[in-house]
Amino acid sequence: MRKNVYLRRQRDVLARQLIVTLAFVVVPLSTVHAQTATPAATPLTSTASSQITPAWLEFGTQGQLLARVVVDGDCPALEIDGHAAVMAPRAAATAEFPVVACEASVPFGAQSAAIAGQALNLPDGAFKRIAVIGDTGCRLSDWDKAYQACNDPAAWPFAEIARSVAAWDPDLVIHVGDYLYREDACPSSVSGCAGSPFGDNWQTWEADFFEPVGPLLGSAPWIVMRGNHETCSRNPEGWFRFLDPRPFQGGCARFTDPYVIPTIGRSFAVIDSAEASDTSDSPEEVQEYRRQLEALAALAPPKSWLITHRPMHGVLRGEAGDVEVENASYEAATGGLLFSEYALFLSGHIHLAQSLAFTDSSGRPAQLISGNSGTALDDVPSATLTADELDDAQITEAENLQHFGFLTLEPDGDSWVASQRDAAGNELVRCVLALPDIACEDSAQAP
Repeated sequence: MRKNVYLRRQRDVLARQLIVTLAFVVVPLSTVHAQTATPAATPLTSTASSQITPAWLEFGTQGQLLARVVVDGDCPALEIDGHAAVMAPRAAATAEFPVVACEASVPFGAQSAAIAGQALNLPDGAFKRIAVIGDTGCRLSDWDKAYQACNDPAAWPFAEIARSVAAWDPDLVIHVGDYLYREDACPSSVSGCAGSPFGDNWQTWEADFFEPVGPLLGSAPWIVMRGNHETCSRNPEGWFRFLDPRPFQGGCARFTDPYVIPTIGRSFAVIDSAEASDTSDSPEEVQEYRRQLEALAALAPPKSWLITHRPMHGVLRGEAGDVEVENASYEAATGGLLFSEYALFLSGHIHLAQSLAFTDSSGRPAQLISGNSGTALDDVPSATLTADELDDAQITEAENLQHFGFLTLEPDGDSWVASQRDAAGNELVRCVLALPDIACEDSAQAP
């Protein structure tokens, strides 16, 4: 019964938003219909395929649930309430990507869904255990001569983190972006990454994301962000083939439109900030992000949670020794205001865990950064930072954690408890979010 209530309420919210949504969605209507339509059901029969990733669910741009799996062969059936629905390939296999991502929508009212015998955990009421990960890949970069020891699980603990998140048993997983960091070959002089694949191809996507994330991928529905490592100039092909929530179009879209995911008790406003420069504000970026943020403000109910890759503000050591950074594209586009009353800002990009809160008069939502789930950490030590240290009188809370791990969010009455955890799942810092206020303290559970 609870699933029916959840799906009916989601359908009602989507219907109320439809008129506003149509004003900003640029995907052709025929394409959207194909994504959201209930798949044709037939009596369940076996389908031959070689499944090489766990099946998973992710939220689409219309709030629908998309079932996906990557296979080496024909697409399997999506089993819905004992019947088989057709899964379609998102794109044909190529030499660089000799596998196929298969997709189908899970219709409203479904009681059960599975792919090749793997049950998909459909949402069941309001989300109460939300896990956030980000910046998960292993860094191999000629640009800054950074070569992470991908073969050492202590130096690159993403697989352990994925197991720990799965053991925590979330009902929603949010990835705030940056999946593929193996952009250049491991030098022969560095033994820790010897034999690693690199570049935008299936072997690298499998090594950097799909293999280590395996235990977590099918455990709960996902919301996925595109990061700056998946831009058109870096690693776009794998992102658009496997993870992008839109229909596959071929080529690379530099900018993609924002959208809202309505759920019971919480709406998630999503914006693709992959191309938003940290340090420059080109006229094209400023115009585009102002348009997108205005569009999102019209779509998102008040107190929505804003999810994206790049933070509006963050703490990072700069070349001049300063420890505060701002997003130049966002700042120029908005003047620091987001055109809507968001309750919380979730992001990654900075390779640390951070909790930031601001004065009511600032107009800034509380911000949690979860960019510490695998890639080499940034050089900002763990500390509670003050407004004076950051030269920002509007900051009321600034907690920095230089530690591999992940973020969990759980409701506690009218508040939320945000726990920054280590790779093994131990709670290191606990923050009570009585939004817009955040109060953090070190956890007694810290090892």
